[in-house]
Amino acid sequence: MERYARQLIMPQIGPEGQARLAGASALVIGAGGLGSTLLLCLAGAGVGRIGIIDDDVVSESNLNRQFLFTMADLGREKAFAAAERLAALNPHIQIVPQKQRVNEINAPALVVGWDIVILAVDNFEARLAVNKACCEAGITLINGGVDGFYGTLQIVQPGVTPCLECLYGAAGPEGQAEQLPSLGAPVAVVSSLMADAALVLLLGLLTPLGNDLLCIDGESLSFARAEIARGSACPACGKIPCPD
Repeated sequence: MERYARQLIMPQIGPEGQARLAGASALVIGAGGLGSTLLLCLAGAGVGRIGIIDDDVVSESNLNRQFLFTMADLGREKAFAAAERLAALNPHIQIVPQKQRVNEINAPALVVGWDIVILAVDNFEARLAVNKACCEAGITLINGGVDGFYGTLQIVQPGVTPCLECLYGAAGPEGQAEQLPSLGAPVAVVSSLMADAALVLLLGLLTPLGNDLLCIDGESLSFARAEIARGSACPACGKIPCPD
């Protein structure tokens, strides 16, 4: 257990928590900027099974923020290059890479069998498709996004907290640029917080955000929370009963 010695001494983890992480699974959709640091954190912590879904290849313009990759990876499929890097970091966990573009048709099958799903994508079609699939399957979802120095983080627990459609509506926000500005440091901050939220939940600790959207301002180094209302008429989560 030398690999995990420094986290085993944390009272929130210990041997029981580490065993819990080893038996847990997380599906990460997107192996780009947000996915890079996030995947390294999950693998380093010892999450037992990690899925990676991405349909893109590594380009040189990725390297200012996608720290899983190097110049030697240019042209390689991100999911498999990421899996190779994670296996080198921690050979004691299972990595399941897939090259696939996520949409409303395939999302339900892709999320089945995972303890938690983490969205690290840059398009709202995939976000809303996965949100709906997770709500229907009762799987906790973590969603993060970055625009320049600014980022957001939301945790969706179906039937308990608001979902992405409660926040954005069925069509997503208007006026989204095809390419958002991205700087490595703010991306890594949001990505690390997403990984932290996933580990907290996989350890069975209290949900850190509740109904709030976490807003991160990397320019002023400030954080704020905005409460989201769960919509009873939301087509994705409105009909899901609250657990006892």
